[in-house]
Amino acid sequence: MRTVSILGCGWLGEPLAISLKEAGFSVRGSARNPEKLPSLLEKGIEPYLIEISPEVNGENTDKFFSSDVLFINFPPERRNDIETYHEKQIENLIEAIPDPRRKMVIFASSTSVYPNTNGVVKEEDSLRPDKQSGKALLRVEKLLMEHPETDTTVIRFSGLIGYDRAPIKSIRRKKLVLNPDCPLNLIHRDDCIGIVRSIIDLDVRNTTLNATCDEHPTRREYYSREARKHGIPPPLFETENPPEYKIVSNEKLKETLGYRLVYPDPLGIP
Repeated sequence: MRTVSILGCGWLGEPLAISLKEAGFSVRGSARNPEKLPSLLEKGIEPYLIEISPEVNGENTDKFFSSDVLFINFPPERRNDIETYHEKQIENLIEAIPDPRRKMVIFASSTSVYPNTNGVVKEEDSLRPDKQSGKALLRVEKLLMEHPETDTTVIRFSGLIGYDRAPIKSIRRKKLVLNPDCPLNLIHRDDCIGIVRSIIDLDVRNTTLNATCDEHPTRREYYSREARKHGIPPPLFETENPPEYKIVSNEKLKETLGYRLVYPDPLGIP
């Protein structure tokens, strides 16, 4: 039985842990809130209380980090020193691994590492992120990929949707959508789980993959459909000048994994 440790059992990490457990893996999951641990234990996930701030704090961390596969799943914190702080978090994390040799590491990154180019962006593109969070993630990607003793696969997830992450909440709250004719880059949680599972099952290492839907509807199309679906007035749309966007390509992911998305089109999600 292979062991998988999921550092960050939140909205994505917990259902991923459950899926892996059902597939026969021995799963260890971490949380920062001690109140979360009994829930993980009830689901058959070995719970650990771990916080990286930026030092690694927790009990039995050696056992947690000694698994066959480590899925790193926590975003950079919003702070003025976000780049250096997040890099220090990951440096300390690597040092906490008892024996990193040949360990499979999967890092949950984001397509925010890509700047707006008003065109298609791919994994091999030269990157200069627009946002500080994207700059922080790019530094950490480089740190992990260049580490000589770990085999890291980076997944750059697009905007996460599905279940309680529904755009209807945003429509009701904001009532205004900017740049309505710009394309969206989205990915459903079920596909996020399927992609991580495929990477583990196929033992895909030392590469970077974009995880995004095949189709990229405009904001106008997507939010209008969601408003109709829930029987509420559509939001107001306003175009800034000039609009900026990017279209994230998932061709490398589909070729590498042979993966067929459950939800290839955000407009087709029930």
